[in-house]
Amino acid sequence: MISLSRTDWLGITLICVLSFLSSPLAASHPYHVSFAEVEWNPKTGNFEVGLCVWPADLEKAISKMENRSVDLDKEAELSAICKAYVANRFRIVSDKGRGGELRWVGEQVDLKQAWLYFEITGDQNPGNWKIDNRVFFELNSDQLNQIQVKTGSSRTTFASTIETKRFPFETKLSE
Repeated sequence: MISLSRTDWLGITLICVLSFLSSPLAASHPYHVSFAEVEWNPKTGNFEVGLCVWPADLEKAISKMENRSVDLDKEAELSAICKAYVANRFRIVSDKGRGGELRWVGEQVDLKQAWLYFEITGDQNPGNWKIDNRVFFELNSDQLNQIQVKTGSSRTTFASTIETKRFPFETKLSE
């Protein structure tokens, strides 16, 4: 029988923990979060959006939507399928129920994050709106979508989960 001292056990434990943390299993993210920055442009009336997501989740969601395996690095129509996915999951509508049209600006995808850029048609006149971010809810029941809305000089942050509905906000000119 091998006899190990407490120091030996601590060393072995440390090696095991470090080995696990450097493994691909630990590299996969254990939480499901997206972050959106939304800014109302009073000159155009449009909402300018930057949406940051995990590339692995984006790949899974688009694969599910397309009913085929999608590799973000090799997809020839990446912009078109990202736009189609986001258009069905991220909405801004007026208090009158008029939904804004989504215009795709582009995407930046790397190993750790994907930024999706788009505009949603709004109105140059200040008014009341509702925002709905349902990104990845079809994949993860614990998905949390954080949304920061900037209108004029005010910033408001919302946290959207699978149970939440649309969040109301008001567009206003800078004071």
